[in-house]
Amino acid sequence: MQPLFIDLTSKKIVIAGGGRIALRKAKTLDGENAQITFVAPVISNDLIAFARQRGYELIQREASADDFKDAFLSILATNEREANHALAKSLDSGQLVCVVDEAGEGNVIFPAAVRRGPLQIAVTSNGASPKLTRMLKNQLDDQFDESWTGYSEFLGNCRDYIKKLSIPPSKKNELLAELLDERYRLSEDDREHKWAYLQSLA
Repeated sequence: MQPLFIDLTSKKIVIAGGGRIALRKAKTLDGENAQITFVAPVISNDLIAFARQRGYELIQREASADDFKDAFLSILATNEREANHALAKSLDSGQLVCVVDEAGEGNVIFPAAVRRGPLQIAVTSNGASPKLTRMLKNQLDDQFDESWTGYSEFLGNCRDYIKKLSIPPSKKNELLAELLDERYRLSEDDREHKWAYLQSLA
């Protein structure tokens, strides 16, 4: 499988399932500004509360292939293996489909991800060992602590600013390389001084 990062803004996502796993997948996608719809005959109180709070659609009945017709991403997360299997077989081969209990029946796997501002690091074993994936994710969580959040935002702001400066490309590359110095991650004061210096170049 090829890892991709996909912009889900305004995209339609349909989740078959109304329980714990469906809720967990939705929470992973929450914040992506997608349009999420849940379809299930039984929907947990936790999921109902979450969907109402976030403005997501709830359809309380058995899911059918028609529910996924216009979906950008389909997630099959019922608690019945046969239901997930039947839905997976009924969907168009060109659709993005995640089958939570049998990854090989779909073409999308949710990686374990670490997010620190704009920085995202994702890891998966492609279903070979979820325990390995969790272990590596925990290690990445420890390695990339919260200091990376402000630092990655700083890098993005500086890059946008440097690109607009009327200076030679070689100087822009030099400035961008300087930003990778560890002190800018560890010290907010150093970031502020560097930002002031960049502004003086305008």
